[in-house]
Amino acid sequence: MPKEKSQNRQRKNVMLGNRRTSVSLEDQVWDGLTEVCRREEISVDELCTKVERLRVGSSMSSALRVFLMTYFRMLMENLEAPAVATQSGLSEQRAPFSSALEAALGRFQHEQEVALSRSNQ
Repeated sequence: MPKEKSQNRQRKNVMLGNRRTSVSLEDQVWDGLTEVCRREEISVDELCTKVERLRVGSSMSSALRVFLMTYFRMLMENLEAPAVATQSGLSEQRAPFSSALEAALGRFQHEQEVALSRSNQ
């Protein structure tokens, strides 16, 4: 079956440190990146540079998609987490993440390392 080319992809230039490159992503992925950057108060270039430093054996576009899934999965896990028991025996709801960026980058890095070790076996 021939591959169909997505009609809603955009190629944009980003700076990875001091190097300019272009990244092609679906409109919805660009929207997700923009939302993460707005929430985390960083630029798209800064986020792309952080992901670039951690990616292993994948294209930049693919790494950004995986990072976004990691980020939003972590937010959902936090929202779905049951109430936390306190010392008094009462339970209270967990506070939402103020910033999930560093935690998501750490998990992204770990998942990249696991994927690499699987491919080397």
